[in-house]
Formats: sequence, C-alpha cells, structure tokens
Amino acid sequence: MSLTRCGACGVPKRIAFMHRWRDDGILESRLGGSRGILVEREVFAGALDHIGETLGVPIDHIIIDAKRRDAKLYVDDVVSGITGAIARLRPFRRLGYLIMIRQAAMIGLAKARLLSYKPGIRFVGRVSSVYHPVLFVGDVCGAFESLEGKRCRPVYGQIGDVWYLELYVDDNLPKEERLELERTPEAPARAGFDRCGTCGVPLGVGNFHWDVAQGKIMDETTGEWIIYIDVEGLNTILRELERELGEEIPFMVSRFSFETYRKLIGSHPSYLGNLSFMKVRGFGIPDSDNPSREELEAGVAVRNPFNAPMVAGMVAAVSGGEGADFDWETPEPGVLLVRVRG
Repeated sequence: MSLTRCGACGVPKRIAFMHRWRDDGILESRLGGSRGILVEREVFAGALDHIGETLGVPIDHIIIDAKRRDAKLYVDDVVSGITGAIARLRPFRRLGYLIMIRQAAMIGLAKARLLSYKPGIRFVGRVSSVYHPVLFVGDVCGAFESLEGKRCRPVYGQIGDVWYLELYVDDNLPKEERLELERTPEAPARAGFDRCGTCGVPLGVGNFHWDVAQGKIMDETTGEWIIYIDVEGLNTILRELERELGEEIPFMVSRFSFETYRKLIGSHPSYLGNLSFMKVRGFGIPDSDNPSREELEAGVAVRNPFNAPMVAGMVAAVSGGEGADFDWETPEPGVLLVRVRG
C-alpha cells in the first residue's frame, strides 16, 4: 500500500482529506465529526499496561469491552452511506474488512491481514507491529459487530512476534443499548496554525512519516511511534477503568504521561522545548507556550484539552522540572487549569 502525498508538505492527501484541523485546535474526522489526537503510542497504550502491572489485576476484559463498543461506532461512521450499505451485504462484507485493515494501517494502529472469513460466523486474522494487542482486539470486535450486526466472542494469542485473532458469532451474548460517548466540552480558542498553501494542513504535521506498509506513523524527529486515536474512545476506556478500579486511575495516568514526556525531553530537549507542540496534535491550546514560573504556580490554562490527566502531565513535564509537582482542575467547561510547582 502506498499513499499519494501533498507535493508541498508531504502529508498524505488521504489524511488531509479525511481530517480537519480546526482553528480552535480540535482535530476531527470529516466523516463522523469525532475528535482525534496524534499521540505517542507509549503515552496511551503504555499507560494501560502500567495500570495493570501496578495494580496487579487483570484489566484486559475492561479494555476490550470499552474499545469494542467505541470501535463499533467508529466503523459505523467510516463505513457509512451507500458504501456502508454495500459493504454490509453478505457478498461484499470482506471488502468492508479490507477497508478497515487499510484504515488501521493508515492511522498507525497495526499491520493486519485477513486469513479466513465466513460471513456471519467467523473471522480469523493476524496482526504484527500492533499498537496494543488488547486494544486492537477491541477494535476488530467492534468492526465485526458493525459489519455483521451480531455480537462476537474473541479468542486471541501470540506466536513469536505475531498476534492471531479469531472471532466467532455468539448469539447467547446479550444485546446492549447503544454506547453513549461523552464529547469533550469546547471553549473558544485560537491555534494560530501556519498551514500548507496546497492542502491546508498545519505545517507541523509534515514532521510525521506515514509508513502504511508497516501500519505505523513515525515522528521523524524523536523516532517515536505515533497513533491517531479518537478522543471519545480513549476517554471511555479510562472512565471504565476508573469505575472498575478506583479513583486513583486519573492520578496514575497523569504521572505516566509526565514521566513519558520527561524521557522524551531528555532525548530531544529542543523539540519539546515549549507547549506549542500540543496544538498540531489536537491535545489542546495553552494560553502560553512558554509560561513563567509565576504563571505555572498560579495555573496555566489549556483550552479544549482532550483528557485532563494526560494533558496535565504533559504540561508539567515540558514546563516543569524533573521533580515537578502538579495538580489540575476544570474551572469551566472546555478549560483545564494546570498548576506546576518545583
């Protein structure tokens, strides 16, 4: 698979066509309008592993169920209209899965392959260089349930560096009400993007390399694996983990975000020298890219943050020191106030 790229900035034309970088800093899909972010794989997927390892409890079932329900809605949007109606017809469902496999590779989630498929009964696939095996099981379950209109039960495991996944229709699983995702509140903001004169995408996006053959997006400065993930799904998973495991989850997420970005800063101090990187990623719009110590102690406002704990950790990591202490609050909808000390 290859992508035709903008001759001016190098961003794949399909990425520019399918996504909108709004002037208020929100990155969204043109298909269903869902909000997304471009984030280091480790910041989200690594945080989930950290939670499970720290608490010493199994969380795979929580992750799969939350991601499955979110992914079903995502596929409902991507495979919609006349194309969706055709893709859900029994003779053409395989085409629907191929569309989603390509989509997964394009947004940096995985290099996947369909091995066997029997409409309405079974799906067998393999996946390598996957952003998070358990999250991807939820992604595929959601796609299956969107295209087949039936609940399924997954069986998955690893052989060497490759993960194998089998889905089987299970009519004994109860039908459920439509998942209501919580949209992030929006506040007035101005990102001030310098945009490509040809495709209109903010110029900083050209720093990413879309390696569709490997199912990855790579930050060419840091070498980090970047993924595009929808915000509502991310927040749903973290919300369900907090409900099941306790109110310490947001604190754990914020500290993991802080520590991950501190490591990146150690390797690339000039690249993450201020908070301006947050804008092009869809993270939120800080009132100041270079807040002073007094501003940090009083609180730096971030407008349209995608997730409060993660954004608070980012702000503290970039603007504070190695041993910085921080907290946050939401003084009004769509505004996060992060206080950093030390």
